Formats: sequence, structure tokens, C-alpha cells
Amino acid sequence: MAIAHPTMHQVAPHTWTFQPPDVPVAPMKANCRACRQAVGILRPSAMDLKTGNYVVRGECERCGSEVLLIVS
Repeated sequence: MAIAHPTMHQVAPHTWTFQPPDVPVAPMKANCRACRQAVGILRPSAMDLKTGNYVVRGECERCGSEVLLIVS
């Protein structure tokens, strides 16, 4: 069984590029405010913030609400 992984590359100090997988799987988890628990992230996409943090936006696997994963 093949597993699709997102691709991250560091392009500068505290700056990363992100390419989500073609298959809508989410190896990442984040806290959902609506479900109040850690959930898988569906349809992950990168957000461009000037703070130097790596931010992934996606949908909660349980309720479909927006979830954010912030990696410093």
C-alpha cells in the first residue's frame, strides 16, 4: 500500500515551501475548535505568513470545520 506524503523544502531560514499530496490524505493532526480534540487534517494547504512560522490550513476529518496547524 502506497502512502502519499506532503513535500516540504526549506528555502531560507524560517521559510518553507509546501506541496500537498495529490491524494487527499492527511498525515498531520491539529486541534479542532468545534470537536475539541486532535483530528486529522483533510485537504491541507500552506498559508503564507510573514512570521516565519509554517502554517497549514485544512478541514477537520470529523466535522469539516477549518483547522490550523502552526509549526514554529
